Order: sequence, then C-alpha cells, then structure tokens
Amino acid sequence: MGILKDVSNRVTSKLKMLNLRNMNNSNKKYPIADGSFIQADMVEKWNDSKWQSEFNYLKEVNMHYVIMSTSITEGDLTKTIYPTKIPGGEMEYPSVDIVDMCLRNAEKTGMKIFLGINFNSEWWKKGSRDPSWLYAQMERGNLIADELYTKYYSKYPNAFHGWYWVYEVDNLNFRTKDDFSVLSQAININLKHLKGKKHRLPFMLSPFMNSIYGKAEEYAKNWAYLFQHTDLGQGDIFCPQDSVGGGGLKIDQVDQWFAELRKAVDTKPGLLFWANTETFNHLNWSSVPLNQFVRQMEIEKPYVDNIITFAYCHYYSPNNIDKGFHETYLNYVKSGGLENRKPTPPKEVKVKKDGGSKFLISWLPAHDNIGIYGYKVYRNKKLIFTTNLDRIFKGKTGKKEELVMSYIDKVTLRDKFKWLNYEVRAVDFAGNISKPKKARASCIIRNWRNILKK
Repeated sequence: MGILKDVSNRVTSKLKMLNLRNMNNSNKKYPIADGSFIQADMVEKWNDSKWQSEFNYLKEVNMHYVIMSTSITEGDLTKTIYPTKIPGGEMEYPSVDIVDMCLRNAEKTGMKIFLGINFNSEWWKKGSRDPSWLYAQMERGNLIADELYTKYYSKYPNAFHGWYWVYEVDNLNFRTKDDFSVLSQAININLKHLKGKKHRLPFMLSPFMNSIYGKAEEYAKNWAYLFQHTDLGQGDIFCPQDSVGGGGLKIDQVDQWFAELRKAVDTKPGLLFWANTETFNHLNWSSVPLNQFVRQMEIEKPYVDNIITFAYCHYYSPNNIDKGFHETYLNYVKSGGLENRKPTPPKEVKVKKDGGSKFLISWLPAHDNIGIYGYKVYRNKKLIFTTNLDRIFKGKTGKKEELVMSYIDKVTLRDKFKWLNYEVRAVDFAGNISKPKKARASCIIRNWRNILKK
C-alpha cells in the first residue's frame, strides 16, 4: 500500500504543478508558448549535449513541456523508439533508446515530457468506421503504455509527466454522435486500463478542424458528448491544433472555433483547455514569421489555460534553423513585444531577359539588426516568388528550398504586359518587411508563336 500511496501522491503533485504553471502563464498580459512537440526522426542522432541544448533553448523562452510519440504500428509490426518486448514489436533505430535519452536529459534540465502511447498508420482509412479495429489498437496502445511506465517512470519520475493520445481526430472523419460514441469507447479503453494499472498521468488529446467540413458549434457539441462519456477529468488536457498552419482554418476563423470549444471543455469539471498553435505554413513547410505566430496566440489566449506549439523545436529552434527566430522570440518573451525595425531593402535589383519570355531577376543581400529570413518578389504588384531560410531537418515532406538571390520569371502571352515592374522586399524573423527595391524591363516580345512552341 505504501508504494501505491507514493504513486498517488506523485500524480497529485504533478497536477498541482501543472495548474500552477498554467496559472502563471495565463496571468501574463501577452501570450507565450509553454512547450513543443518534437519528432523522433529529427533527434535520432542527437547525443546528450544536443538534447540538453534543446531543452535549454526551450527553458530560455519559458517553456516546460515536450510531447513526443514513441511508436507506430504498420500492419502487424509496431516500431518503437525504445527497446521493446511486446509481440510484433521492434526498434525503429536499434542503436539508440531515444525515449531514455529524452527523459534522462529532461530530468537533468527540469523539462516535463508527454509520451505518445501508439499510432496505427491505417487510422486515416478506418478510424471510427471500423470500431473493432480501433479498439484493438487501443489494446496495443495499452501494451506500449505499460512498457513505457514500467521502464521509465520510476527512473525519471520528474520528467515522465503525461500521456499523449497520438490519434488525430478531425471534423471530416468524425461528424456524428455515433462517430464520437465509438471514439469515446476507444479512449476509455486506454483511460480505464491506465487507472487500473496505477499508470494514470495527465492525458492529452490534440485534434484539428477544417471549416470546409462543418461548423464550430457542431464540432464543439460532439466533443462535449465525448467528454461526458469518457473518464477524462482533473488535469487531463484537450489541446486542439489551431489548424492555421495546416490550412484548415483561416486566422480570422480561430476566434469562433476556440470560443465554441471552450464551452465544450467547460462541461467537464477539471478538464484543461490548451491550444496547439501551429508555427508552419503547409504550402511549403516553412516557418511562419513570428508576428503571425504571436497573432495566433493572441487570438487563442482568452479561451485557453495554456499554449503549446507544433512545433518550436522544428521551426524555430537554433538546433534546426537560423538562431534569428529564437533570438527574436526570446526578446518578445522578455518584453511582451516583437521588434519592429524593418530590414533595409536589397541593395540592388537587376532584370535580364533570359531568352524568349523569361526574365532573370537578381538582387544583393539586405541587412537587418538580427537577420534576414527571406525575400519576396513581386511583378506588377503581384507576389510571384518567396524564398526563406530552410530548416536543417524537414522530415519526409516538403521540397527543400534555399535562400536564393535570384528568380527566373516566365511571362505568358495572356499576361499582355508592356512593362514588367519588379520589386524585391526583404523579410526578417519577426515578419517585418522592407521597403521595395525596384527594377523595370520592357515586355515587348516578338514572334510569340515561336516562343509558345518552345
């Protein structure tokens, strides 16, 4: 009984610390983020020094939480990022225990980790449409959770903070009360098991939404139904993605959706409402300038108890992109305002006809007090090209683009331009945009028929 009482006291202490941190963040007059997701394939080759540098960057900007998935099931095989003995399990990276390395360094630096239970890649095909399949995945997740808790909780009690339910719910595949009834039963398979095994820790969900497929009120009512039919409760976290980076919501729609979801959360006593603020642009998987990130948080702050990101580690950390993002955001965290000094325009812009209907626009670097994030090229006031500093690690999606100083513009016959008026503007990490540097070229092109044949 002494051991069980000790575990209970630890969980109660975690919940008190969680609520205290949430209160401290919410008391700030301006929003700041309190944590970040991190993905295993980015950190596969990291050593202790690299992990500690990452956690120290996060702590420097007043973050406390990191969320990391631990396993994925494909067919009958479950690949883990730690040594596993579950049936059908094998390590994704046999040479390194990423979970241990993460928790070990989190324990040293005071970070709190949510570990993902499991994910099956067929989720997007089956979801609630195949309840027996979904329930079986929850049982497999229970095996993962038991293994993680047994291996790591007593070893790293201060760092191993909570569970992350990896499956992402949306309002296209989950529309009806029946869908959410299946979902409720699935989540309860995990929750009841964790409680029964004395492995219960704060439990986080992070769904998303798309305004094309439904209304905020409908989605909120479905979640309220789920909250009433699950064992989610004190200290658990409902943390929807704001869906701006992913393209599901426009930034001016976020207010309405979070207002409705706040009402749903309030129907469940003790349940916390966090925002998962997206720091990326899905059109090219680039980092969004910090003025947009801050604007998203400003909209979400009145409704939520806390804010985390997908993902500071991937899109703003000096371990994965130019330190200008971190330095600019750090200044914001300390002062409550983003620096607003505009970069200088590019020093020189030239336009050269590059055969037929092509025009080569080139420029020399601009200057900024912290650094240049990218450039925007306009033709006759219309944006035609953007280049940004790239991330070191981009995962398996997105086309790699370097910060280049030139662009080839191809003009078509239907454009019917006599003159091409080009402008190039520089952008810094805060999102400040320089005045334009201009250049002009004649667009009198002879023999259009021959050019179009090429």
